[in-house]
Amino acid sequence: MCGIAGFVSPSFSWNAETLLRVSETLAHRGPDDEGFFFLTQNQQPVHSFSGAFGKPPLLPESKLISEIAQPCSVGLLHRRLAIIAPEAEGHQPMSIPDQTLILDYNGEVYNYLTLRKELEELGCVFTTRTDTEVVLQAYKIWGESCLEKLDGMWSMAILDLEKNILFASTDRTGIKPFYYHSGPSGFCFASEIKAFRSFGVDFTPNPAPVSRFLAYGQSDETDETMYRNIFRLQGGQSLTVDLRTGSFTRKQWHQWTVNSSFDYQPGVSETERIDTIRELLLDMIRLRLQADVPLGVCLSGGIDSSTMAGLTAFADRRSHTTGIRKAFMATIAEGSPQDESGFARMMAAKAGFDFYTTQRDGADLLSAFQDLIYTLDEPPPGLNAFSQYAVFQKVASEGVRVTLDGQGADEIFAGYPRHNQSLILETLSAKSFPAAIEEYGLETLWSWIRSKIPSEKAHSLLLSKKPEYGIFREELFALSGSKGGIFPSVNTALEDEYTRSSLPFLLKAADRNSMRWSIESRMPFADFHPLVEAVLAMPGSAKIQQGQTKYLLRKAAAPFVPSVILQRRDKVGFAAPNRDWLSVLLKSDFVRDLPPMPDFLDEKMFEVHRLRFLADPESVDPLVLWRGLGLKVWGKGIQKSMSFR
Repeated sequence: MCGIAGFVSPSFSWNAETLLRVSETLAHRGPDDEGFFFLTQNQQPVHSFSGAFGKPPLLPESKLISEIAQPCSVGLLHRRLAIIAPEAEGHQPMSIPDQTLILDYNGEVYNYLTLRKELEELGCVFTTRTDTEVVLQAYKIWGESCLEKLDGMWSMAILDLEKNILFASTDRTGIKPFYYHSGPSGFCFASEIKAFRSFGVDFTPNPAPVSRFLAYGQSDETDETMYRNIFRLQGGQSLTVDLRTGSFTRKQWHQWTVNSSFDYQPGVSETERIDTIRELLLDMIRLRLQADVPLGVCLSGGIDSSTMAGLTAFADRRSHTTGIRKAFMATIAEGSPQDESGFARMMAAKAGFDFYTTQRDGADLLSAFQDLIYTLDEPPPGLNAFSQYAVFQKVASEGVRVTLDGQGADEIFAGYPRHNQSLILETLSAKSFPAAIEEYGLETLWSWIRSKIPSEKAHSLLLSKKPEYGIFREELFALSGSKGGIFPSVNTALEDEYTRSSLPFLLKAADRNSMRWSIESRMPFADFHPLVEAVLAMPGSAKIQQGQTKYLLRKAAAPFVPSVILQRRDKVGFAAPNRDWLSVLLKSDFVRDLPPMPDFLDEKMFEVHRLRFLADPESVDPLVLWRGLGLKVWGKGIQKSMSFR
């Protein structure tokens, strides 16, 4: 798990010093090691500062600038968080012996041992124990098609000097980030947006993603970011850069497919489906316990993280290993509605894990507020992002380097209440209305019908429901587009959430918050594609039974998770006392001293609703004010003109 960055510059606009500055910015992603690779102006010779196949760096950092002071056509940077084979043999960028292929890789490929055996049978000789070398050799043998063989999470860039290209890709879901910019100076990329300052990229806001953030708390539905000139590779995408011109092409190398029919394989019994899922879950966990450093699990008190913990404990017992012994949680004041520590303690006890908690308050949030937004590169949509930030800080303090986390389960097993509405529509399209009444009841159907009123302009509907949305400039807010209506089937809703809407943000937040503290966060529900593909192929009617979401996961996890947790319907995620924490922020001198943002906010209305909230916290949606506040802090950090004109 690492930080990567690099450039292709036919105009020779960048040099070694540029990547040294980037390296400092990304140091938290890889505190264990750093490496460089450069092609000088005449492209001869190739200067490598990484060494090849486990050798130490050829030149110390002190000599780097003096040796490569001239402009370069290509540069690669790697910051390493050592997880597998933590010794020097994992040093990157890694090359094959003749240095025609150089890999800059961030991620974990969990089936690398199986692939290594297959490659050895094809004649490949390995000199390291790393999955990095497996990926490099896989590309050498199979080219771009090697991506289909990889099971895991990654972003990578491969310099192919025989083809004169830089080939980059992300994993199927986009767990590990790859951001890029293309301009007159050339093409550059990095694991985090903040690194682009060192490339001289102009940080100006991008209106459409900003407006989606204001309206819905999401900005990751496309390849755009909240910065006008910086883009991202989405899940399952690859990109090829021509070294001679700096131009690039992008394509979708993997496409998730779902079954949208009401019934699927009617001859398959529920028991068979549950057995299939349970075996896939066990395979998923077995592969993700591979590490040469201490592992832990993040618990929230809900089904998803508890399933991770239960499966891990079972896999450890079955293989007679001790992979995970620590569980972590951010707790809320005992007795509060958001306090879920009792469920998490119960799960930790059943799994036999030591249980560690961290409790934060509004004062802690205030002190870390700017660092949180700097960490995320963009303003967070909710205060629970700070709970996640605090959990990983606690994980790091206990010496754990890898965690298992439950993100993605809701998006494949149908875990949100809105999925019930999609199932009703799916049922109505497949059955008569009287049959649907018999199945769901008239009151449920009528409630759903009344709620299914799509808006022509989403912002108008939101403004009418919540006057506090008036703090946002309406002309900007209108760009958010409509979110009205319900998906016509459970699985079409899941496909959207898994690939475009809710999951991409969750993955981004998990990556930034974990890597801020140099922690590798593994999210099996998001990266184990055999499980994802199997569950997405099962009908929505199998995933929701009698209004109970995540029905199949609850049944499959039954041997590993206490029944009181499996039957929960009140899970609140990374809990945060939104109103209490926000009150601390809105009262602070720091907030009052933030500069105005006229292109985003109606500052007078913001002040009206700030005072209204402080007088009566229940009268204002705290998340609306939070988004406005986060936007102000983000804007201060950009320190550039905020004009969109």
